[in-house]
Amino acid sequence: MIYDIYHDGFRTFPIFLRYAEGAAVAPASIFVHLCGVVKENGRYRPPQFDIRKVARPAALFCYLVHIIRDFQKDQNNSLNYFANSLMTENGLNSLMLREIAGGSEVNSGFRRLIKKYCTFVEYYRRKTRRAIDKISDCLEPRYKLSLEIVYSLYLLIFERIDVLNGRFTPAELTPSLEEVKNRLNMTISSFESTKR
Repeated sequence: MIYDIYHDGFRTFPIFLRYAEGAAVAPASIFVHLCGVVKENGRYRPPQFDIRKVARPAALFCYLVHIIRDFQKDQNNSLNYFANSLMTENGLNSLMLREIAGGSEVNSGFRRLIKKYCTFVEYYRRKTRRAIDKISDCLEPRYKLSLEIVYSLYLLIFERIDVLNGRFTPAELTPSLEEVKNRLNMTISSFESTKR
């Protein structure tokens, strides 16, 4: 919050990542910690894995998906989470982003910017998947399912991003209730089949 008061945007992507450490990774660490706690003999044992190795990629995966999904809403609220250096690299500026969010044509520079962010999302998605798989034996089933559901729902949003033809509006990027329900059912069914 202090960063938001004194800064307008992020000069580079690494600066954004440092910001995201507090904005997303800290809360994710608490969630992952709670998922990893095990009750033994009436006492709670802390997680038997490095929380940061799960929380960091998971939080960044989710946060980056949020940034793409909420592009229009954020721009309309004068918020920009895209790194200035990457905007400049793609021939963009803040005014152009606001115009696109307002309904102007989505130009090739913005599509390249979203494509770049999708490569970041995919990088953190893969790290998240590996991390969840690695710690799954340390989790009680209900907490493993909790992590799977969060991962699966963010993946659902990520899969809706159409770099080539998308308009990047909330209506386009927000799954319907039916889609969410189907994804939840699929995740739970898959989870139950692996327990057998």
